[in-house]
Amino acid sequence: MLFNSLDFLLIFLPAALLGYHSIKNIKLKLAWITILSLVFYAYWNWKFVGLIIISVIIDFICGKRITDFRLSDRRKAKKWMIVSIVTNLVILGFFKYCDFFIGSANFFLDSTEKFQLLNIILPVGISFYTFQSMSYSIDLYRGDAKPARSFLNFSAYVTLFPQMIAGPIVRYKTMADQINNISSKINWEKFNKGLYYLGIGLFRKLIIADNFAKVADPFFNHFLEFDHGFIVSWLGVLSYALQIYFDFSAYSEMAIGLGLMLGFNFPVNFNSPYRAKSFSDFWNRWHITLSLFLRDNLYIPLGGNKKGKINTYKFLIITMVLGGLWHGASWLFVIWGLLHGLLLAIERLTFGKIQKRSLVYSCLVFLFVCIAWIFFRSNDLVSAIEIVKACFFYNGIESLSLEHTFMGMKLLPEFILFIPLKHVVFILSGLLVVFLIPNTNVLIEKYKIHNTRSWSVLIFLIFVIDFLFCFQNSPFIYFQF
Repeated sequence: MLFNSLDFLLIFLPAALLGYHSIKNIKLKLAWITILSLVFYAYWNWKFVGLIIISVIIDFICGKRITDFRLSDRRKAKKWMIVSIVTNLVILGFFKYCDFFIGSANFFLDSTEKFQLLNIILPVGISFYTFQSMSYSIDLYRGDAKPARSFLNFSAYVTLFPQMIAGPIVRYKTMADQINNISSKINWEKFNKGLYYLGIGLFRKLIIADNFAKVADPFFNHFLEFDHGFIVSWLGVLSYALQIYFDFSAYSEMAIGLGLMLGFNFPVNFNSPYRAKSFSDFWNRWHITLSLFLRDNLYIPLGGNKKGKINTYKFLIITMVLGGLWHGASWLFVIWGLLHGLLLAIERLTFGKIQKRSLVYSCLVFLFVCIAWIFFRSNDLVSAIEIVKACFFYNGIESLSLEHTFMGMKLLPEFILFIPLKHVVFILSGLLVVFLIPNTNVLIEKYKIHNTRSWSVLIFLIFVIDFLFCFQNSPFIYFQF
């Protein structure tokens, strides 16, 4: 079920909130939100609800065994942690990467020897809820979290619908106290704040991100059919860079808003990443909870920066490559992760802290992040390489020449023919918003706009506009992962 669908906004959400806040018994509250979250997931495909339940049961059992042995027998505790990790990775690996590895192997085989693809359906949100459930066992083993009070507490933590499908990946230690101390009374301050997050997030998704998609999608899907030059290529690339920026920021804000309306505080998962002063700063701002998960559970266990400079660069690249593969079963995602790993390694090797603070370096960071997005979005490697070449003048710059005529009428340049002027203005406006306007978190948490009456009128109008566009039902980009 999509957050930007009328089914969710007019039926599911009101029923979920009304039932949740009407129930006074804490156990019943947890049961209600768990059941509703499973219904929310089953709306997409009920056949895969069992996978979530299996993850929850296994990790809860592993957590109990880890707690039993952590102080008395670390070896046994570690074995149960490994059971949790392996189980979740096997589930994730089978559904997400089985066909990927089969296809990769087939590339090196003759047609008579190729393996048959299994054509496995990818369960929505599997990358998120497996990581979140697995992190519970890891944190218990390290002593970073206390065990869940009950199976109901743990199941509510894993399945909480605002963040189950596309994050944030919330550690149990962050949510434990909130789940254990749920109030029987509604917190109207949080509820009001949540409405603002939800409304602004919907606006960013439906009105901004989806309009950038109208340029980005045809550009990437049909690039090889046209001989686009420098200008068209950059307009297409910037359109996708802005689409994914507003799409993911919208989801992150809506998740926070929905959490607040239920009384939960989720961590900030998106913090104006295109304003980053360095590549490491970008990853401190983009998908923050995933970056922290990879840092704590992959980069640092590998050795982090404690085994010499060469190993540090190697660990950075390995972490980012696996982070790219986490996003999708495609070599394009691997290349995207590799590019970011190399950029992080080169940054550590070359520039240092002084360069990271310069405006020129910040512009270079944004430029290379946009170039990397080409591999993230392209349909195949050939298209990605051709787009990159076009972005660096390989096909030249579109120009208005005498040939640009039709029935005696002088035509506009090619980039205007392909991308209407209104979209060019829209792209420039989007860049101004990205770099100059405070993000939603700052507007609400710092400037307290939810306490201002004039903003209440504006948020009402935003909701009206949002509902007018809800019939589109376009999925969030991160729902695919």
